[in-house]
Amino acid sequence: MLCSIHIQFFGKNLNIIDMEGQKFDAYISYFNSLKSFYIHNKNDQRTIEKILNNLQRIESEHLTLDCIKRGDLLAALDSQSGLWYRAKVLNTEGTAFKVEYIDYGHSELSSSFKKLPEKLSSYPVMAYHCTLDNVYNAEYIITTDNEVYNTVFEFMTCIDVVVTFLNNKQPHLVKMKWDKRNINICLNNIVSYGITIKTHESLKRIDRPGDKMRVNLIYTASIDEFYVLTEDSKEIEKKIEYELENIPTWEPVTEYTIGKMVIAKSETDNRWYRVRILDTFKDGKCTCYFVDYGIKEYCSEFYKAVGYLESAPPFIKRCSLYMPNIKKRSKELFYYLSKSFVNEMELSKDKKMMITIIKTGEPCKVELYVDGLNAAKLIEPKSVIVSKVAHINALTVQLNTPWRVFFLSELSKIKTLCRAKKLRYGRIYGALMNNQWYRVKLYMHYKDYEVVAMIDMGNSLIRVKELYKLPPFLKNDKSLVMFCALGLDEKNVDRNKLLKLCNNGYTQFTMIVLENNNINGHVIRLFLNNEDVLKLVFRN
Repeated sequence: MLCSIHIQFFGKNLNIIDMEGQKFDAYISYFNSLKSFYIHNKNDQRTIEKILNNLQRIESEHLTLDCIKRGDLLAALDSQSGLWYRAKVLNTEGTAFKVEYIDYGHSELSSSFKKLPEKLSSYPVMAYHCTLDNVYNAEYIITTDNEVYNTVFEFMTCIDVVVTFLNNKQPHLVKMKWDKRNINICLNNIVSYGITIKTHESLKRIDRPGDKMRVNLIYTASIDEFYVLTEDSKEIEKKIEYELENIPTWEPVTEYTIGKMVIAKSETDNRWYRVRILDTFKDGKCTCYFVDYGIKEYCSEFYKAVGYLESAPPFIKRCSLYMPNIKKRSKELFYYLSKSFVNEMELSKDKKMMITIIKTGEPCKVELYVDGLNAAKLIEPKSVIVSKVAHINALTVQLNTPWRVFFLSELSKIKTLCRAKKLRYGRIYGALMNNQWYRVKLYMHYKDYEVVAMIDMGNSLIRVKELYKLPPFLKNDKSLVMFCALGLDEKNVDRNKLLKLCNNGYTQFTMIVLENNNINGHVIRLFLNNEDVLKLVFRN
């Protein structure tokens, strides 16, 4: 028997180089949880196979256990597969050693070892230890429900993904996409709607990208979840109800699995519905997602869905709003955008609506048009300045439109202007303040001064002694001023802090309109550098 020459793992290690921002196609080599799993770069597949094949050909004798130490890099025999893998010794447990198979990620006890040839020990680690970003809810569910865990495990270990590394620590924080969708959406589909890979693929075939259809809005939960009826919905609904009432024979379900489409009786009204099973209980009841109604309830008495009941598409369509101009969405921004969208849809429920399919699947990514206007444009955050703060529920806000940016840029280039002599009310002039030119509209005339409204600064009124002629192209007076409210108790907000942030109308904020109100002022939220302004102006 040979004794080990202790090989510590100091080779070129891809896991400790700068990974942040790197992106590649991958598959999961070992899955423990959403917070701890290992991936392979698909480009490394040939190298991984080469290492594995060479390991099986090692001719050296088995190493004695007394000459193996923690941290050694060896070839260890996997008891389940009967194959040799590169392994790092973690610790001793009785007469065996716990090892980690560095190219795959899993660990186990092993008592059969061989010395690694130098060539095989020089390869970098092939498995990247990862944790998935922003999956706290899904992680809790799968770690407390074995059936859901098994479904997620099957899903995660049979798909190819695109991985983006967010840091250099281990385990690496990563974002992942499958089928061009954020993997978090896919996991939520499994947990909340029972949508497995098979169901996902069948739902994708219902529509085609580019399809346009008139719809009626049913219910709006958020930007990523709203339900519509299409022109074909009534016909599908009639056929489904007819089939449910005229099933000649009922074949009981013998296997209860997450995502299985079945016919079940609602515990609420004792009627039969098409459902997907989400969770099972010992008393024979299940939590189910009602495929044709977008709700979750308890059901009992489960029977197989066959024929049209199995193949018919849902007569409601679950949709997600396509917002290409919003590249990154913080939780707060998404929350307020959703509130804005829900409110806008409540006001628009009786208006004509059209959708255009952008991406098929579940939810269906769509452009939504309300009376011909793109809903995403209606609610998307707007760049604004706040020119006046009477109090927190009386703000004067001006949209920072491309025209306003253009006018301010052109004014900054002007060196001199001719003085205007015959002044007229409501006309646009130039005014010089602190060596900066502004566009103003004459409001009132006094003997020694003029009162003017600053067109590009929220129409704030100021006094000036002289007015100047502007070039004709600078006389557009569309200032797009709005009167708004933060919708909060003024006792909780420091007005002086808000005034300081506004910087006399020079600070550019991002604004989301939560509620439209032309009488008392639109209820809004303001963000500064992606941070909610309310956090910055609350009283200590």
